[in-house]
Amino acid sequence: MRRPAPVRGQRGVALIIALVIVALATVLAWKVGFDSYLERQRTLAVMSVEQAMQFGLGAEALAADALSAQLQQTPQVTLAQPWAQPTAPLPITPEESPDGAPIGTLQGALEDMQGRFNLNNLGHLLPDGTQDPQPLAQFQRLLISVHLEPKWAEITRDWIDADNVPGQPDGAEDDVYTRLTPPYWTGNWPMTSPTELMALPDFGRERYLAIAPYVTALPTSTAKINICTAPALVLESLAPNLSGEYSGNPQVLATGRKSGCFPDLNTFKATVGPADLPPIVNLIADTSQYFRLTTRVTLGTTEFTLYSLLMRGNGGKVTPLLRSFGTL
Repeated sequence: MRRPAPVRGQRGVALIIALVIVALATVLAWKVGFDSYLERQRTLAVMSVEQAMQFGLGAEALAADALSAQLQQTPQVTLAQPWAQPTAPLPITPEESPDGAPIGTLQGALEDMQGRFNLNNLGHLLPDGTQDPQPLAQFQRLLISVHLEPKWAEITRDWIDADNVPGQPDGAEDDVYTRLTPPYWTGNWPMTSPTELMALPDFGRERYLAIAPYVTALPTSTAKINICTAPALVLESLAPNLSGEYSGNPQVLATGRKSGCFPDLNTFKATVGPADLPPIVNLIADTSQYFRLTTRVTLGTTEFTLYSLLMRGNGGKVTPLLRSFGTL
């Protein structure tokens, strides 16, 4: 028997089904291809970051050599020494083709962290167990010099100290932080980063950016200020009679430091004067142990920044204490 020919409507349905199948196959093929592309890009990105990290660790080794070499020449740390000089970006070439075209760049910069005020000094206790008033007074003067309220010094000390008793008159402990949204506890522990200042109630980003160039968070409560490398405002914060002494003519400070330590210890002590010198005589030096290395690596489209807190011991051995990526 002859089969009946399909009617016009049946041919139209078959055509639509065929078109849907082709469209689904096309979408599926595109999705498989796109997923493969994304997976490849993820793999390349992970590999690039891992490579950049290894270059960062290599920069740490170079910095350690520079700091050890400097110590062999003199214990004094100044901004005129080779470790402190800016460096041009170094080209990164493929291992299999060292004379080939660069695949990226590496640039590092060292900064003396003892040229800044150590926030953890606020937690220093005197032999009788009472809180040392000198770091608090110094931080208050530093805050005022950058046009911030001095009350933040007391609040910062409460964040660091081990007790839960608010300082007077501006302190803040758990009773303040637990009323915030969201609530959290006071640190009651030394800071690991100056960015913890932004955890203080209403301190905010703008205040942090104003004070950030002058503060650090070192793993000690007795860090001395290196007067050879400290900015003008940090120097002036050491004593109440130094306001405007160095910031009033910054060019003098910059020019003097091109050839060595300026001001030197004796000159600085004479500038402070006998009345204000005794409380700070053990808080100043012309040497340093703590440095921060900032390493920037570019590999193709990948940009990687590594911050390394380095400690140099008395024998010249340099140890990385803390690493952070893309943030201070």
